[in-house]
Amino acid sequence: MAGMSDRWIEVADRVWVRRLKELDQSLGLVIGDDSCLVIDTGIHAEAGYAFATAVRELTDLPWQVAYTHDHFDHWFGTSAFGESAIWAVEDGAAYISRGDRQRKAWAATYRRQGREEDARRIGRSPLVPPNCRVSGAIGLNLGGRTVVLRRVGLAHTDNDMVIEVPDAGVLFAGDLLENGAPPSYDAAFPLEWPQAVEYLLSWRPAVVVPGHGEPADYWWARGQTRDLAEVAKLCAEVAQGLIPEGEAIEHGPFGAATMRTALDRWRELAPPPPEPAPQRQTDTPAGTPPPPVIVYDVFDYSIDLTQR
Repeated sequence: MAGMSDRWIEVADRVWVRRLKELDQSLGLVIGDDSCLVIDTGIHAEAGYAFATAVRELTDLPWQVAYTHDHFDHWFGTSAFGESAIWAVEDGAAYISRGDRQRKAWAATYRRQGREEDARRIGRSPLVPPNCRVSGAIGLNLGGRTVVLRRVGLAHTDNDMVIEVPDAGVLFAGDLLENGAPPSYDAAFPLEWPQAVEYLLSWRPAVVVPGHGEPADYWWARGQTRDLAEVAKLCAEVAQGLIPEGEAIEHGPFGAATMRTALDRWRELAPPPPEPAPQRQTDTPAGTPPPPVIVYDVFDYSIDLTQR
């Protein structure tokens, strides 16, 4: 973001957001009495080192790491944090497989943009997979403070995880919500996404930290959830033939490009149409007229139950 430099924002007591210039990212730090939790680590090893150095400006406590999901900009910086517990929904093998593909794709993207040094930074960043898996929700004791790591289900990806800090009223939402840019539907599940976020907001966190953009409040998050629901509704109406695709693209809440991506993703996820039922074979010779339809008259009748 033009004119912005990396900086800390304390959104609650010992709950910090690291705002980054690159990709307008928001990383997180929650400090307890005995340890701290680092939330996402940045786009490459050098960015991760800068983030780790910034964390050490605030605390010297041992850290653990949480990945909100497996997109490269949220975990390619982890090598800077050394040996630690790393929490995520997806397993390590999937992270390595997807991460390798993303590393190649984004290195190529940066080269096309003339950003050769950034391409090299991503290319040489070691991939550090998670080693602690979250299958539902767990409470992580940081000493005098418990944070909740919660699996989301199908939403922005198939492996989203949020971090709740109940005693501070803070929700780290990852890329389920974005402030200042439209959400990404490339690997999303448009129908399930708004339902998942609606559930996550049910405890009414005072502060919601998006994966990109400035921290905001519950009412901002609720408004974006309504927009996510509108995208889901438009996708469904296009699929049912109720409105033309062009109208859905024109009137989508996040703009034409995002709406096109959401519709493409909806079609990708849609089940194939059912195959027509096979024709039943009969022994009726070709050209035989169909049997006549007999309609019976309707008549009333009564039964005298007093007669035995």
